[in-house]
Amino acid sequence: MLSLDFLDNNYVDDRTPQEKAKEQIKIDILTRELRPGQRLIEQKLCERFGLSRPPLREIINQLASEGYVELIPKRGAFVNVFDSRMLDDLLNMRNLLYPQAVRWAIERITVDELEMLQETFGFIQFYTPTGDIPKLKKFTAGFDAIIYDSSKNRELNDILNKYDFIIEHTLHPQTYPVNYPETVLEEYRAIYEAFRTRNSSQGMEAAQVHAFRSMLRIKSFDYRSNS
Repeated sequence: MLSLDFLDNNYVDDRTPQEKAKEQIKIDILTRELRPGQRLIEQKLCERFGLSRPPLREIINQLASEGYVELIPKRGAFVNVFDSRMLDDLLNMRNLLYPQAVRWAIERITVDELEMLQETFGFIQFYTPTGDIPKLKKFTAGFDAIIYDSSKNRELNDILNKYDFIIEHTLHPQTYPVNYPETVLEEYRAIYEAFRTRNSSQGMEAAQVHAFRSMLRIKSFDYRSNS
């Protein structure tokens, strides 16, 4: 079952060194600390993360299977390009898949999961008037994580989590509209009300509105300048 311990201020990250290294390499690729086409130097990565070659090579193989790097025989692993066209496609795919996740989650959510969703929405309400956008984003991400898990569809869960990770680290805006917290709150309120009343059609409509507006907000930051 999904745990939201990471939302606690006292959360201790108990992931393995390999898991942490894999995530950081992915972030470095998305933020272009590792440039498109750059070759991954195993020895440098081993020294940086305190890993031996076997676990590092397993990480690189996983990154290749997820599309972050390309393996070229006898040459090594090279960073893939995340260009504006690919990111546009990703945003449009999320726009289609997010409402389906909400629909299935409303139909399949357990009592415990619904209580977690209610608690997380309460935090979204609490932080909205503070203007603390990092905290607000933390809890909206938690809200979405509950939805994905409650959809009881592993493939959809994995895909949406992957999309959200890429969006967070590739399309991270520097500024937000003045009314951003209030707008997001109302979008999530509409989704939460559909869960509370167990109305999957209403939830799907609210999710479509939120996903489409989120896509427009992200595109308004002109991420192409970083491509």
